[in-house]
Amino acid sequence: MTARSSSRPRSAWSGLALSAGMVVLCLLAGELITRLTDPGESLWHWPYYAVMASQPSPGETLYAYDPTLGWTPVPGSSGAMLGKPFSFTAEGTRAQNRDRPPATGPLIMAFGDSMTEGFAVGNDETWPAHLERLTGRRVLNAGVRGYGLDQIVLRAERLVPEIKPSTVVLAFIADDIVRTALAVRDAKGKPYFVLEGDGLALRNVPVQVAGRSPLMTAAQHLLGYSHLFDLIVNRLGVQQFWYGREVATDADPFIVSCRLMDRFAALVTHEHANALVVALPEQGVFFDAKAAAGQQGALTELLGCAVKAGLATLDTRAAFEKEDVGHDVDAYYAMMHFTDRGNAIVARSIAAALAGSKE
Repeated sequence: MTARSSSRPRSAWSGLALSAGMVVLCLLAGELITRLTDPGESLWHWPYYAVMASQPSPGETLYAYDPTLGWTPVPGSSGAMLGKPFSFTAEGTRAQNRDRPPATGPLIMAFGDSMTEGFAVGNDETWPAHLERLTGRRVLNAGVRGYGLDQIVLRAERLVPEIKPSTVVLAFIADDIVRTALAVRDAKGKPYFVLEGDGLALRNVPVQVAGRSPLMTAAQHLLGYSHLFDLIVNRLGVQQFWYGREVATDADPFIVSCRLMDRFAALVTHEHANALVVALPEQGVFFDAKAAAGQQGALTELLGCAVKAGLATLDTRAAFEKEDVGHDVDAYYAMMHFTDRGNAIVARSIAAALAGSKE
């Protein structure tokens, strides 16, 4: 009786050890198979994918930490991005049209994210650069890649009182709304707002990057060198969570964004500036019906908030549809951003809206 009972625990432990061994062997086999079938990988070189995932994108070395905004362009810096000139002026705005006579007339200032700043295009190919040539008025491109609508408005609150533009154009995409509910994006800390009464309260200023739990850190160190696990993470679409590149807040991004329109309206009213809030279509709307419906709903909702705040608005999607962009998306978008041709459509739409307002 005693011999039988003592053998059962040993059998259970043996079974668990065998199961664990089989799992390890299967994982090793999967690791080898994924490396052998991926031409870009090697059996001998095992990079730490967690570090690779946090490496800056092309051109990101031209940015510096900012305690209020998270990050801002380095004034006067220059370089190249994807083989094209990428420079900032002494004011920290994207350089443009330097080989042309200086533009004159009432100043226009553009705020937004990378779609405004101009990711993957040269200095003279952004929509603010096009707008400057179309209108003959000086246009300052104050767009910054990766910004959420919260950072866009905060940057406008910093620069508009200082530079005193005649017109302020705030351009946004649907994802800028979502970003307002993040405290960390792309492994960089950012400011965010929470609801407070009928207004907003600013949080995470000075900006800090939120820490990760010891358990997640240990798991990342253990699996961070696995090509198989990196493949699984990417297939599941949880890169932001796993690599610690995204930390969410509890705020409702749509309510926050709507109240940001009130905040922006208060700014331009105080500074006696004209304003135009512009919705920009993302690439996915032209080949994914579900994405198109979701994005358009978000854009329409926020434009409605802007109208209620007394702001002029423009939805540029109609101009893209008139151009029949859907039949040749790659001519107008590259790496999920506007090409020179795409930026030209945005600029023509904004120029027409400004002219129509007799601004």
